[in-house]
Amino acid sequence: MDLLEINMNIFERVKKLNFPLGEYVVIGAGILEAIGIRNTHDVDIIVAPQLFEKLRESKIYKEEIKWGKIFLIGDEIEIGTKLDWENYSTTIEEAINTAAIINGVPFLNLEETIKFKRAMGRKKDFKDIELIESYLKNYDKNLL
Repeated sequence: MDLLEINMNIFERVKKLNFPLGEYVVIGAGILEAIGIRNTHDVDIIVAPQLFEKLRESKIYKEEIKWGKIFLIGDEIEIGTKLDWENYSTTIEEAINTAAIINGVPFLNLEETIKFKRAMGRKKDFKDIELIESYLKNYDKNLL
């Protein structure tokens, strides 16, 4: 990652990808940066299968298998096509249709982000859940 990308916010980093709206959603901690809770170092995105295949064929991203799924890995970006985990599952269509659109970028909404992070179960996920729940005490209903 170059110095310019370090200074880019989540919106700039995602918009720079030029993915078509309606074919992707930012997941994980991305929404935390979007609403000003904390910064993130990378961007996790789930994309529609047809976009995933186009990106895969482009050879721009390195393929990596994590959690039994294929991801495309780029400079501080991880792209997947499924949101199905042992304790959490939703379709890409549902995630896109219920996304919180902030500054023109679709994010997995806060309610789903809490469920997703709870299912992931890592220490950092539980810290993020605490931050989200604290934020929700003065919340914006449009982000749920």
